[in-house]
Amino acid sequence: MELVTPRLVLREFSPQELDTLARLDAEETTRGFGWAGGVDRDGVAAALERWLGLYPRGLGQLAMVHREDGALIGHCGLEPADGGRILLSYALSKEYWCMGLAPEACREVLRYGFEELGLEEIWSHTGARRRAWRGMMERLGMELREEFGGMVRYAVLRERFREAS
Repeated sequence: MELVTPRLVLREFSPQELDTLARLDAEETTRGFGWAGGVDRDGVAAALERWLGLYPRGLGQLAMVHREDGALIGHCGLEPADGGRILLSYALSKEYWCMGLAPEACREVLRYGFEELGLEEIWSHTGARRRAWRGMMERLGMELREEFGGMVRYAVLRERFREAS
């Protein structure tokens, strides 16, 4: 599986990228996304193993590679969550913030989920105080659905995403 945007290639991780992924997770700015349990290398290895197992189903976090310099700068993808939901999440190295790369990746992953996987609805969640992530979800057409324990859940239906795109 490989998705290409004007500035990014989103592709499957390989097991050999564990060290690079662990270094990315160790950045203060990528922690707390709920994908690998912090900076513990074993947690990153477990997340990577889970993603590799999801790839045959068209799910899993994809390596976010910056086309201009070839650097692995983060990840973005879809994963199964509680209640049969499919969850969008991402992490991006701080060096690449404020360039519009996260919304570019998320938009392409949403498009893929709706158009290629035939999903009807995709969810995302974040901390209630994460204004930037919340704003991005709203610009992608996602709507606030739930608030609980300092967290918020957003979702978007296929038709709403098409209207917002």
